[in-house]
Amino acid sequence: MIDTVWRDIRYAVRQLARSRGFTAIAVLTLALGIGANTAIFSVVNAVLLRPLPYADPASLVLVREIRPDGSLNSVSFPNFTDWRAQGGVFRTMALFREQQFNVAGLTGPERISGALVSADFFRVLGREPALGRTFAGDEDRPGRDAVVVISHEVWQGRFGGATDVVGRVLRVDGKPMTVIGVAAAGFRLPEQANVWVPVSHDAADILENRGLHAYYVVGRLVPGVARPAAHATLGALAASLGREHPASNQGWSISVEALQASLVQEVRPTLLVLLGAVGFVLLIASTNVANMMLARAT
Repeated sequence: MIDTVWRDIRYAVRQLARSRGFTAIAVLTLALGIGANTAIFSVVNAVLLRPLPYADPASLVLVREIRPDGSLNSVSFPNFTDWRAQGGVFRTMALFREQQFNVAGLTGPERISGALVSADFFRVLGREPALGRTFAGDEDRPGRDAVVVISHEVWQGRFGGATDVVGRVLRVDGKPMTVIGVAAAGFRLPEQANVWVPVSHDAADILENRGLHAYYVVGRLVPGVARPAAHATLGALAASLGREHPASNQGWSISVEALQASLVQEVRPTLLVLLGAVGFVLLIASTNVANMMLARAT
C-alpha cells in the first residue's frame, strides 16, 4: 500500500517537472487562494475567536442602558453607583470613559488617548500591572491624591522601560499626577488608551447628572450566575430607578452582553463577509486548477 502511494507520488512529481509552466501557474493560483484565506482567518481568529486577555473572560460583561426607543446608550454615573451598591449578581463592577488628555512630562507635551475609570477598573478585568500598582479602592473619590497609570507602550517608548517611572509626576490637563503603575503589556481598554485617570477628575456636571449618559460599565459575574439572571436583576433595579427618578430614568432599561461580543460587534459582520469572500476565491482557484488539469489530460 505504502509502496503504491510513493510510486504515484514519484510519477506525479515527474509529470509536473516535465510541464514547469503548467505547474507554476497551478501552484501560483492555489497559493494566492490559500494565502488570502490564511491572512483573513488570522485576523478573524485574533479578533473574533481568541479569548480576551483578561482573567476568566467568559464572566465579563458590558452593561449599557437602553433608551425608551430601544436604542443602546452609555451609562450615567449616578445610575452606575446605584447598580454597584445593589451587589448580588456581580463580584465587581467598574466604569470607564474614553478621553483625550494633554500630557506633559513625557518626551514633551503630547495629546494622548486615555480613559477616566473607577478604582476597580483593573481589578474587574483581572490584569496585574507590569510595574507598580493600580488604583486603590478609594482613589476615585474627590479629594484623594492625583494619580495616573500609564500603558506599557508609553513606559517603553517614552521612558525606555525605566523602573523608576513609578513616582514620577506628569501634568495631565495641567494637573500634576503621580505615576503609580504601568499596565500589563498589550492591555488596551479602551482600545487606544495609554493613560488611565481616576473618574473623580471628570467634570462635576457629568458625575452628578443622572440624565447625562457618558460611561461604559464592565462587570464580572458571580460564579454560577448567568447573563440572563444579571439582566433580570439590573432590569428590576432600572424599573425601580425609573419610579424614583422619572425625569431621567422613566422608560429606560438595561442591556447585559458578553464583553467580547460587545467589543467586536461592529467589525464582526465585515470580517465574516471577508472570510466568505476569500473562501469563494479559493473555491474558484481550485476549480480553475482542476479544469486546467482536465483540459491537459484530454
